[in-house]
Amino acid sequence: MSGFYTDKPPMVIHEWLRERIKLHWSTDFKGLARVVDGKIVGAVAYCGFTGTACEMHMAGEKPGWFNREFIRLAFRYPFEILDLKMVFGKVPSGNTRALDIDLRLGFKEILYIEGAHPDGGLHILQLKREDWMRTKYGRQSTRRT
Repeated sequence: MSGFYTDKPPMVIHEWLRERIKLHWSTDFKGLARVVDGKIVGAVAYCGFTGTACEMHMAGEKPGWFNREFIRLAFRYPFEILDLKMVFGKVPSGNTRALDIDLRLGFKEILYIEGAHPDGGLHILQLKREDWMRTKYGRQSTRRT
């Protein structure tokens, strides 16, 4: 059985993410997780809200956790529900798989900071709502513009 983990306290999702990507707690943390057979297999977190943007963090247990439905839901929250203009991501230079996924989702690298992470550097990524809406997932959105 597969579902989405939305009826539990945010701390449950945060703890799962903290164990995998060392995500620090913030008081504005919001999260969404994919659950398969009663266990979290992947999650996305939102924090650092500014009124027009937020940070977005993702992690998963195994290939395939980030399916099309979850991708749409993950971006629906900041772009359609909160009506934010953009989201930001931070990817360590050693995590080439995450960087590749983010770039394929439409994120653009806006800054690379050498030495900002134990892996070497840190990629700072941005995805604007209008760029998201041009992707195949964004075009299938329920938002009416």
